[in-house]
Amino acid sequence: MSIKDVAEVVGLHWETVKNIEKDWLAKKYKHVPLKDVRYLSIDEVYLGKKFGYLTVVRDLISGAVLYVGKGKGRDALAKFRKRLKRRAGQIQAVSMDMSNAYAAWVKEVLPNADLIFDHFHLIKLMNDKLNNLRRSTMAQLEEEQKKELKGKRFLWLRNHENLDDQAAEELEKLKDQFEDLGTVWLLKEALRNIYTMTYDSTTARMALDLWCDKAVASGIACLKTMAKTIESHIEGILGYWRHGSFTNASHEGFNNKIGWLTRQAYGYRDEEYLHLKIYDLPHLESRRQL
Repeated sequence: MSIKDVAEVVGLHWETVKNIEKDWLAKKYKHVPLKDVRYLSIDEVYLGKKFGYLTVVRDLISGAVLYVGKGKGRDALAKFRKRLKRRAGQIQAVSMDMSNAYAAWVKEVLPNADLIFDHFHLIKLMNDKLNNLRRSTMAQLEEEQKKELKGKRFLWLRNHENLDDQAAEELEKLKDQFEDLGTVWLLKEALRNIYTMTYDSTTARMALDLWCDKAVASGIACLKTMAKTIESHIEGILGYWRHGSFTNASHEGFNNKIGWLTRQAYGYRDEEYLHLKIYDLPHLESRRQL
């Protein structure tokens, strides 16, 4: 029930009901235990102009919220660093997107922990480069030729196995017509296949090294940039295989749940209360029973 509904049932002012819950949550999450935590996930979520960014740290195994910090980057993790100091040696790995700010923080605060760069972000980055090339290619075409690529974004970015026969046939024609786009698409699919066809970090490293060689040899600027990104983040990328295929996917879903939480309340005025509600969010069901 919403605060307003509870207030109507019990005959109290809505702010009184809110403060009762806030006090209860403050006691419940006054000391969030870190004793059994071995894997962390870190991500940021944007909550609009009023609250800006929040940085959320979760237990990657249990999903429990361990810390909510205002802002993003290393400054947002300052208070968590103090809490983590005694437990730093027990953390085996930290999953995150390819943010240099968070990676630098982990290397400084948790020098013995491995980085796990979320593979969905890597594939998304590859898709973004392919789509940007499609746009720049289209911009150089005559109006009549632009129709060949306009509105065909899904053909290039959708996983090949998810295309129906007609779409796959149309894509083949476009790949022949636009050679650079075809090359980038092939390497996009090859990068995806590395994640589905390799099962250990040694084989994955060899496959990624070969991928980077092919990307550089293509001479296509966006592929060369992508190869440089992979090479500079290789250890974190390989963390996916070193630690049982962990990803930040659950954290991305949790960010959506935070959005659901704020929509349910039509926004929050009390930031401290919002943080406490986020701590409690893993225990809430966001889907109604039918």
